[in-house]
Formats: sequence, structure tokens, C-alpha cells
Amino acid sequence: MDGAERNALGRTDAAPFAAGFLRTAGQLLGVGEQDIVPDENRRKNTLIFTTIGTLALLGFGLVNVGYSEPARLHLMGLVQILEVCFLLAPAVWLTNRGTRPVWAENMLVFAGFVIFASNVVFGGQSGDSPYWTFVYPYLVFFLRGQKVGWAVGLLFSISVPVLMYYSSSHWHFWTYDPLHCVYYGVSYFFNVLTAAYFNLLRSMFQKQLWSQVEFNTGEVRRHLATLQFNSTHDLPTRLPNRQGFIDALATALTAHHKEGGYLLVVCIRFFRVSELASMVGLDTVDASMALLAGRLRQQLPGVRVLGRPSHDKLALVLWCERADEAALAPVREIRHMRHALDPGEFSIHVEYTFGVAVQACGEAAWAGELVRKAEQALLFADDNDLASQLYDSALSAHFVARNHRYEKLREALFSEQLTLHYQPQLDLRSGRVVGAEALARWFDPEEGPIAPDRFIPIIESTGLLHRFSVWTIALAVRDCAAWQAQLPGATVSINLSAESLHDAEVLHSLEQALARWQLDPALVVIELTESVLLKTPADALAHMERLVELGARLSIDDYGAGFSSLTYLKQLPAHEMKIDMSFVRNLRSSPQDQAIVKSSIELGHDLHFKVLAEGIEDAAALQLLTDAGCDLGQGWYFSKALPVADFVAWALNRQANAPTVKESL
Repeated sequence: MDGAERNALGRTDAAPFAAGFLRTAGQLLGVGEQDIVPDENRRKNTLIFTTIGTLALLGFGLVNVGYSEPARLHLMGLVQILEVCFLLAPAVWLTNRGTRPVWAENMLVFAGFVIFASNVVFGGQSGDSPYWTFVYPYLVFFLRGQKVGWAVGLLFSISVPVLMYYSSSHWHFWTYDPLHCVYYGVSYFFNVLTAAYFNLLRSMFQKQLWSQVEFNTGEVRRHLATLQFNSTHDLPTRLPNRQGFIDALATALTAHHKEGGYLLVVCIRFFRVSELASMVGLDTVDASMALLAGRLRQQLPGVRVLGRPSHDKLALVLWCERADEAALAPVREIRHMRHALDPGEFSIHVEYTFGVAVQACGEAAWAGELVRKAEQALLFADDNDLASQLYDSALSAHFVARNHRYEKLREALFSEQLTLHYQPQLDLRSGRVVGAEALARWFDPEEGPIAPDRFIPIIESTGLLHRFSVWTIALAVRDCAAWQAQLPGATVSINLSAESLHDAEVLHSLEQALARWQLDPALVVIELTESVLLKTPADALAHMERLVELGARLSIDDYGAGFSSLTYLKQLPAHEMKIDMSFVRNLRSSPQDQAIVKSSIELGHDLHFKVLAEGIEDAAALQLLTDAGCDLGQGWYFSKALPVADFVAWALNRQANAPTVKESL
């Protein structure tokens, strides 16, 4: 390294040092000083110092005024009491008054200057007063910062030594050595410098502390805002959830309070959400719902609020001039929206139902109640296979009655007041009874017999389904085992819903019932619709395989009435296929139904299934089914569902006296 390089390096090292030194010096002198302490804290600090000073000075004043000799101390005590009254008391008053804190601070700084200066003049007990004055610069810097601290501190370091020298020469309260006055002046200067540095350190620490507090407070606010957003929004779509929708509706009610017209609260349920989620994944369905919501906001006039109260529902608030059928027309036309609305080559918007609650603008309303009414209308539409439903007061009465029936049904189920009736199933070739389907019946003491279509939907839509399924299996297996002595080989068919199939305890109850009653599992036929594969096909197939391994037989119920699909049909490990009664009842007069039934029978035989037709009500239908090669049948043409004892008696009579089906035709 040559001399030039060493000089350059020296200059490089010196530059940051010089810049740092100048920056520190500027901060020490108060350059760029900012007051970050809140006014309330400044008032509190001033009050603390003023209170301490008042108590201390008043105490010294009372002690000193008690001296009669020397007279200097007596006079000093009087002056100290007067200083408390006319200097410190106003500072306390200004602090408590709540004015700008700078007035109280300035009053305290001025009071301190006068008090410490006067004490130096009197000298204290033995010339010790100057020692007390060294605290004063720290007080000034703490209260008023660097700039004022330097100005007052330097003035104090000059004024007090001069006052010491002058009072020693003219007033003679206490005599100071002139050289000592110089020493005190130098000491005061270094005391001011030290106070300035310590106050700078304190200010820097306080600034860093406040900065950290502000940062952490900001983080807390951001986290709180995130939590608040998450609590009122559906995260995948960023739309308001049910609570967020209610909040937004409340805002809309307030905003439109003075306007005319109506607000329509619309709850829409899309049927294919669960099915599509099992096919393409929940993330894709969420994206589709978000895309659909965006399109609805663009194309539906009068949209004020749009939310997603649950995974398969959207909720709208629409403003309209009149609450009539025309106002609902845009909602009915959602299924006809053009262009692809969904990623992944599927549509989520074409199958739906909706409920509507109407609110006139300007009338008092509660947002949560309006949403509840719209949801109630949607539930009614859903339960009754309606395209839409407008809320009215009759719906509330309907659901109150439904809830009352639920309570009675729950009590009836848990007290085993329900019974099973059995509808015979016949071999259409031989005319012999080969089994029976177990069907629940309920006789209520108040209402009398209640049709299954009035209580089975309640069971399937509530928490009663598990209990009902377990009860049905236990009773049906027991009855089947009991009739084997008189009707050997006669099976019992038990309907299980998709939810029950996935309930491990329900399947375990079948194992327990078979073991308890020593019944051959092959005599139990579990009837399932192919829709059990819609939600979780792999799990459903696994549960069905377990039933087959147990020895039970599977029957595909309601074939042709639901989501019949050859893809699903060929996967089911079934033994039997039931043709839905909707195709059998009008078989004589409907060529279309005849074609469907005939092709279904051929398909079932090709898949090695037994084919059973339900809903046979006349001889003509029986003849057509027999000619088409149907294996089994049941319906009112043979018998309605009977109590177990009546079923056994009917079957025994049939076996003994009745001709074959062909003979009866």
C-alpha cells in the first residue's frame, strides 16, 4: 500500500466518524428535535416534579422560619414559603387546569430558576445551597428538551456564579470566595453538558420505545382487522359470510330508509355444489362461486349486497321499485346466463332454488330477521321441490308445526312408538312370497296415522336419522328371524340413506343384530340409491363392499328416478335393481314408460341383477312386467304394507291357496 492509498483509506475512515460526530453534536444541541411525548404524560411529569418540589420547599421553609437566630435563616424560610405560594402553586394550578402543558412546564422552570438562585443568595444552613442547584439543569432538560435546556442551563451557569459573587459583596447573607464562584460556574457548565447528554440518551430511548410501541400497535391493529374480516367473510371467495351479510344488510336498510321501493333479500341454494366438489375439488368450486358472484353483480340490476352464507348458497339484496314477479325475473334467469361461468368445463348455476323476503324501504326492520325469513322460504322451497318461495306468515306457522312434529317424533322414536310394516315381494314367475320391504309407520295419539312422507323427511334432515336407522335394522332383522320358521328363505329389505351408509355405528348395528338373532346375512337386502356415490364415491363403495363381505345383499332402489348413471351403476356391488314406481304406475298407458321398463330389465339382467318392480297396482302392469321378464314385484295389487303378524298370515295364505301369477292372469 503506497502513501496515496493510505491517505485515501484514512479519508474514507474519517468521513463516517466526522459525519457521526456532527450528527451526535447536532442532536445534543437539539437539531431536528421532535416532541413525541403525549400531552397527558407531560402534564403528569410536571405535576410529579411540582408536587415533590412543593413538599420539599415547604418543609425547608417551615423549618427555617422557626429559627430566630441567625436572622438569615428566618428570612430564608419566609422567602421559601412565599415561593411555594406564588411560584409552585401556580404551576400546580396550570397543570390541573388542563391547558397546554408547555405553560405549566415553563412556570416550573421559572420557579426552579428563582428558587435555586434565592437559596444560593441565603447560603442555606452552612453554605450548602449551591450543592442543591446541580439538579436544576436535569429538570429543565427533562421538561423542555435540548434547545430550551441549553438556553436556560447556560443562563443559569452564568447567572448563579455572578449572583453568588454579587450577593457576597453587597448583601452579606452568605459570603463566597470569588475563586469558588468561578469554580461553581465551570462546574455548572459541565453539569449542563452532562444533563444534555443524559437527556439525549433518554429521548433516544423514549423515541425508540414509542416507535416500537407504535409498530406493535399497528401490527395488533392489522391482526385485529384480519380477524374481524375473517369473522364476517367467506375466505375462499372474499364475500361476506352469513354474519357479514347481515351486517351489510343492516347498512343497506339504513341507507335506503328514506327512499321508496323495496329491498328483496334472496337466498339461493345451488344443488350441484357438493357433487361437483367431489368431482373437481373444493378449491375449483370455490373459484366457480366467486366467478358466479362477480357475474351476478354485473348482470343483476339493483344488487346492493352479495354474500355467501354457506358453501352451496349465495345471498343477495336487491332494490326494486315494486315487489312483484318482474322483480324476481332476473333471479329466475340466472340459469340462462350465457358464456361459461365456471372453470373446468362444468356449470354450477343451472340447478338451484331460492327463497325471498320482502322489506319496504322506510319501515322498521331487523336485518337478522329478514335473513331468517329468506332462509325459511328457501328451506320450504327445498323441502317441497319448488323453484322458489316468497316468505309469508304462513311459513312460520308451518315450521312451528314442523318443529312440534319433530319433538313428538323424537319422543315416539326414543320410546319405540314407531312400528314397522312389511310389504310383500313376490316372484312373478311362481307367485310365491320371497320377501318383504320394511316400511316405518307412525300412529300419533293426537293426529292419528301420519303418512311416511310427512315424517320421514324430518328424520332424514335432523339428528334422528342415526337412531332411526339403528332401530329399523334391529327390528327388521328380529322380525325376519322370527318368520323364518313359517316362511323359510323370505328376505327383508331395509332402506338406508347415504348418510346412514357412511355411519360406521349403523353398519355395526347390523352385525350385532345378525349375531343376536342368528339370521343368515343373505336374507337381509339393503336398499340404496345410486346417489350414494355422488359425494364420496370411494368411501361409499368401501362401505358397500363391507356389507357384501358381511353376506348381505344390495339392491339399487328407485332406479331411473334420480341421478341414474351407467358409470355409477356398473360400480355398485349389487344383487338387485328396483324399478321406480313412477315408471310402473302408468305402464299400461305410457309407451315411453314401457320402453324404459323393458330396457331397464334387460340392462339389469345383462349386469346379472335380479330386477324388482315396485308400485304394481293393476293386472295390466303385472302382465307387461311378466312378459318383459321382470323377476320380482311388489305393490298394492298384491298387498299394502302390513304389521308383521298380518304379513306372515297373508304370506302363508298366499302360499297355500293362491295360484301362480300367470294362472291369476
